[in-house]
Amino acid sequence: MDYQGGDSVSVWRVGGVARVAGYAIPAVAGVTALVGWAGWVSSPSVETARPAGLWTGLAIGFALFFWWMILRVRLEVGPDGIVAVNPWGTHRLGLGEVASVRLGSWGAEFHHGDGFKTTAYALSELAAGTSQDRRFAELLAVLEVGPDSSAR
Repeated sequence: MDYQGGDSVSVWRVGGVARVAGYAIPAVAGVTALVGWAGWVSSPSVETARPAGLWTGLAIGFALFFWWMILRVRLEVGPDGIVAVNPWGTHRLGLGEVASVRLGSWGAEFHHGDGFKTTAYALSELAAGTSQDRRFAELLAVLEVGPDSSAR
């Protein structure tokens, strides 16, 4: 999508508690690692380096996990089409390829004319921990699709 051309692109990301956890859990582990390394600086020994190293590894692991599963996930809708960035891949669809849209447990489902579907995890109730009806209504408004298409 052309972000420089002035075309409006609507973007949705995983929200709610999951997004807060995606930042908070790695931050807490990182601060704990920092405190551990500060303790190691004041008295360098294997006993102080071991927990600091463990917390550093956990902080890095948590940060990568939450970035991969929650923070990088997004749905973009613009004049050029739909881009769904999911944990295991990025899907690009032209607006003409979408026959119908509905909200499933794993996110907004874009049904293709050939019977396949693409799911946008960014609107997943499971990821956000709350109902996504309001955000799904925003998506339908952007796509200019009537609400009756979600029943198809």
